[in-house]
Amino acid sequence: MHVQAGQAGQATIELAAVLPLLFALVLVVVQVGLVVRDQLLVVHAAREAARVAAIEGDRAAAVAAARSATGLDRDRLVVDVRWSSYQVTASVRFESVVVVPLLRRTVPAVPLSAAVTMHDEAGA
Repeated sequence: MHVQAGQAGQATIELAAVLPLLFALVLVVVQVGLVVRDQLLVVHAAREAARVAAIEGDRAAAVAAARSATGLDRDRLVVDVRWSSYQVTASVRFESVVVVPLLRRTVPAVPLSAAVTMHDEAGA
């Protein structure tokens, strides 16, 4: 098959036009992956806080467990532990920072949260 000189130039121009869009799409996919990872870590922190609170019955220990259970920034991780009758509920909030510069102007941070309720073993 013979390629004419004009067709090779046209393919180069088309690639140059599409390449920035593909690059932007890859960056968006990477950012979504980072937010999903942070959400999973928030759920893990809530589970850990609820587990420690249910076993030990200590709010400070539960908050410390949630903060040390993940690699999330401790300053942005908000942990709340509440007891009611025979249950303990741990709620965790976190703001995931957008690292892609193109998206940061429109969405500076994504609020994430999780809550886990367990049977209170310490108070039973």
